[in-house]
Amino acid sequence: MPAVPTQTHWSEKKILTVFALGIVLFLVYSYFAFTFPDLPKGPGADFKRAYTDMVLKPERLPSNAEGTPWTLNPLWQNFFMAPFVTVPWPWGYVLFLAFTLIVTALGAYWFGGNPILLLLSAQLSWVLWWGQLEGWAILALVIGWIGMERQSWGWMFFALAMASFKPQVGFVPVLALWMWSGKARWKSAMGLAMVFLFTLIAWGPWPWWYVQGILNSSFVEGHASVVQASLGLAALPLLVLALVLPMNKVHRLLALTAASQLVSPYMPFYSMVLLLCFQVPWWIYGISFVAYLPSFLGTTLAWNGMVLLPLCILAWLYWPILLHWWRARGTQPPVNTPTA
Repeated sequence: MPAVPTQTHWSEKKILTVFALGIVLFLVYSYFAFTFPDLPKGPGADFKRAYTDMVLKPERLPSNAEGTPWTLNPLWQNFFMAPFVTVPWPWGYVLFLAFTLIVTALGAYWFGGNPILLLLSAQLSWVLWWGQLEGWAILALVIGWIGMERQSWGWMFFALAMASFKPQVGFVPVLALWMWSGKARWKSAMGLAMVFLFTLIAWGPWPWWYVQGILNSSFVEGHASVVQASLGLAALPLLVLALVLPMNKVHRLLALTAASQLVSPYMPFYSMVLLLCFQVPWWIYGISFVAYLPSFLGTTLAWNGMVLLPLCILAWLYWPILLHWWRARGTQPPVNTPTA
């Protein structure tokens, strides 16, 4: 098995604590799914509607071109979600719940995050309640790391495919892993291109339907504005710094994840759960818990204000590097210029 990049070691006590907390969360959300199966806003509302209909009701896909799109996910997602959504409700959601909890804990183990604070975070709570896809992004990053280490096009193909379900969440860091995977990257890209062509043959010109839906509606300003937490193109300089500043690979992945999420025109605060899988200071988790307080702070501060989460992570990463660079400016020996 490839080495964990952060050399994480969990004690037996920590493993048991994470396992117990995961079981508690699994039972709590499963209870609500079985007790209130028809609740309009959860549990598993997005799982039950969008992700299930993509697989079981493909005839609805052309309607994305009319008004606000009901899905914008690539259709190769269907191959991964079919094992869950084809299971009768709510058992399919419960299985997906277990999957999300397992890969989230795996992400924390792999990249050094605090598994307890991650499992208790408001971001993961939203993902679990609604049955969202962020678990796939976490798994994509882990698989992408393995693919990079093994220079394996197969592992990298699956990483690219899963990361593209929600490209605003983790596609850029997985793309970096793809770039570091040597010659294997071209086979993985070719594989994804072939899958893309197959989906066009099987389901029709779905990318065009998505584009039409976006152009015909105010998706971010309307449907998603209450959870939106990004800066858009104004954050591009932060993404450039993530590419050029000297960092180890794990920190660069974290910087690319945070900066690309800030640049994305659509970035719901709960998708920032991927950032919490990394080894970040405790106070970063403290910021993430503010998202539990919309009733007290309002959604503008509690949810839209989560833009501070990636900003603070980037400040924590960049400041020591930039400070060292600034101090080193005056310590360079003078360059002797030749005299005539």
